[in-house]
Amino acid sequence: MLKNLSIELVGLGKALAASVVLSLLATVLIYYTGLAETLFAPLGNVIMVISIFLGGCHVSKAHGSKGLLRGINIGVAFFILMFIATLVFNPSLISMRTFLLTLTMCVVSGGLGGILGVGLSKNI
Repeated sequence: MLKNLSIELVGLGKALAASVVLSLLATVLIYYTGLAETLFAPLGNVIMVISIFLGGCHVSKAHGSKGLLRGINIGVAFFILMFIATLVFNPSLISMRTFLLTLTMCVVSGGLGGILGVGLSKNI
């Protein structure tokens, strides 16, 4: 079934899955340890960056070329999905500062993941 989907959709799905798994691990870590709940926001940013990095790396590794562009595409797609989810569930969280900061983190982490993916590819 996954072979029928495009590589980009598979990479985006892997990024979303990594985000969910890492979020669950972070939640369990904070719940069962003495860490402060104020760590949720920075941890969320780290989880987002790691997830997008992995998705961009997967896509560009599969293609073997244009890693920066493919990684940025994954980052922007992930950002759009997060933005839509935020609009649906809690639109009061959106401000121009958070919008630009999150978009920048998504684009940079996707681009870096894409660059690494080309380096790991066997298609070069």
